[in-house]
Amino acid sequence: MRESTRIANLLIMAIAISVPIVGTDQYLRFAKFPKDNARVMLLSGGRLDSSGSGIRRYTPNSYLRHSAVYGDVLEYSYGFKTDRNGFRVTYECNTGNEGSNLVAITGDSFTEGQGSNSSWAGRIQKRLCDQGYNSINASVAGYGVEGMKDSLDYAHKELGAKKAIVAIIPDDIYRPRRPMISNLTCSMYESRRCGDSATWWHHPEEFTPKELIAFANSKYDFGIYPVLTILKDKLKFKLKQLIDYRNNSSSSGSSGSSGRHEIIDKSISAMHSIASTYGAKNVSLIILPTKNDRELEGSSEVKARRSTDLREFLNSLHKDISVKDLRDCPLDARHFFRIDGHPNEKGHKQLGICASM
Repeated sequence: MRESTRIANLLIMAIAISVPIVGTDQYLRFAKFPKDNARVMLLSGGRLDSSGSGIRRYTPNSYLRHSAVYGDVLEYSYGFKTDRNGFRVTYECNTGNEGSNLVAITGDSFTEGQGSNSSWAGRIQKRLCDQGYNSINASVAGYGVEGMKDSLDYAHKELGAKKAIVAIIPDDIYRPRRPMISNLTCSMYESRRCGDSATWWHHPEEFTPKELIAFANSKYDFGIYPVLTILKDKLKFKLKQLIDYRNNSSSSGSSGSSGRHEIIDKSISAMHSIASTYGAKNVSLIILPTKNDRELEGSSEVKARRSTDLREFLNSLHKDISVKDLRDCPLDARHFFRIDGHPNEKGHKQLGICASM
């Protein structure tokens, strides 16, 4: 009798514990929480990886479609061609001097033209073409300055590029080099699984907009488990920040993050390497505005910190590198996607005008 009572008590305790957990999980799924799962990126017609060459490239000589879904909203869906190197074609020029007069442009998703049928870089490429220069746009989403350096090394060694244009947003100086791999299911960061980090989910080319949304919704991970995972990661990050703060305070009196400054130093070294490879006078740096720079989102504190770090980065560059700061380019809410942080078609047109001035 005592044994059956003990089992009954344990069962009651188990139910008492599991009911709120299951209820919370179901509520979070219904509320589509956590919001970190908001965007799902989709890709058809090819892959994106860095295996073999060490730089991020799409499937060469292909027509790909890239889409982004936020909940039940298809924020953008556009197609683009890739050249024989696997870079997005943002302008086509035929000067007949691809090697000796080649200018290599590199950047992140802002310069690749993510979300748009065109890239602001196309206007620069047209002007270069009129001047007798061929150009390639080796920009790929997710690049930091280190990754941009790698793409320019490839352009110099394999394609004979003699001049370089580096286009960054302030956040790029914090991004480390991250290799990518792909399989039948997705393109993703190396050593991760599909969905664990930035992921481009592969899908059939014939998908309609409704099918894209339905496919994306099947990739969401809502509920209590992802919430706990995010909480764990944030606690680890806060602990690391605290350790960095104490280490910096005791060694130099600085309250900055050692990890942040370490990657900034690597970004500076990458720019020094680009200047060494191409010659500093043959290198141009363009700084593009984000929603935060245009005061459309984010806090003034974040903007101030980024500005301070960017100033440190710029002050460390070779004096012969030309710098063009477009953060005052008159972009407003009409020039960006409503949910996504990227410039839309109108935004790329305005950036192209500012870059050409």
